[in-house]
Amino acid sequence: MIAQTINKNLTKKNTVQGSPHGLIFDIQGHSVHDGPGTRTTVFMNQCPLKCVWCSNPESWFSHPVMRYSETRCVCCGDCIKACPENAISVSPKTNELIHNRTKCDQCTTFECVEACKHEGAFLTGEYYTVDELMEILKRNRQFWSSDGGVTFSGGEPLFQKQFISEVLRRCQESYMNVCIETTAHLQTEYFLNIIEYVDWAFIDLKHMDPMVHKKLTGVENTLILKNVRMLAEKDWNGFIVARIPIIPHVNDDEKNIRATARFIKEIGLEVINILPFHRLGESKYKQLGQNYDFANQEAPTQEYMEKIKKIIIQEGIICFVGHDTPF
Repeated sequence: MIAQTINKNLTKKNTVQGSPHGLIFDIQGHSVHDGPGTRTTVFMNQCPLKCVWCSNPESWFSHPVMRYSETRCVCCGDCIKACPENAISVSPKTNELIHNRTKCDQCTTFECVEACKHEGAFLTGEYYTVDELMEILKRNRQFWSSDGGVTFSGGEPLFQKQFISEVLRRCQESYMNVCIETTAHLQTEYFLNIIEYVDWAFIDLKHMDPMVHKKLTGVENTLILKNVRMLAEKDWNGFIVARIPIIPHVNDDEKNIRATARFIKEIGLEVINILPFHRLGESKYKQLGQNYDFANQEAPTQEYMEKIKKIIIQEGIICFVGHDTPF
């Protein structure tokens, strides 16, 4: 099965021409927190942002990548023998495997993954054609509730333009309810055109100060705010929910919260969903050989989230905390 998956990725990467195909790092059925009803959530690779607290660092890659799990590994040495780049060695002090991630992250053949019998080394990211993804969504459709559908997340789900444009068009033809969880950091004309295939848009507003936003995400927020404003003013039948990921001591100060709420009110929107920081992606950083700077960051308490909710309500905006929403 592992060899088949690797060969499938290599075949698509090298031979699919003229037929849109996209890189997806996860497909979750029976999701209940990514839009109304029960849904299938499709997590797309690539993102124009690189948030310092990102819970999906595997989405930063534009190709399949190897992840390594110490808990699954039995140190049999098969991966060391299989690697043609000599990128894997054993620490003489701890007897644990050491990966040269510069080489590993550039690998396209994944001999170590194929050689590993215990899934200590495993692959994240798989290429799908439009037909393949649509077949999965049509199978899952029977498990969606009446107001359910498909949610595209990531990474940035709209980044792989050719693939996602065709998928969204096909979803609309099939009368599927479509949500996106987007950064909105995309070329404006493309963003406003492709949104016509979408029913719900969840858009993160991570910080209102452009310089702080750049420090936290790698990009300023000018384009994001422009796109959110233009979408709010657009004659579009969809529903916009602004989200603020609440990261204590990072973007949770009252000035930023009030500025975000005032912006939302100014452009004619009514709802903000605040999401508490979590460390669920911590293990992924280790598996990718990366440092996780938020390992000691505490999640905000429910009491603190309610405090932020009151500030937003004071600004005349409806606020929902976490997944306690009607959507």
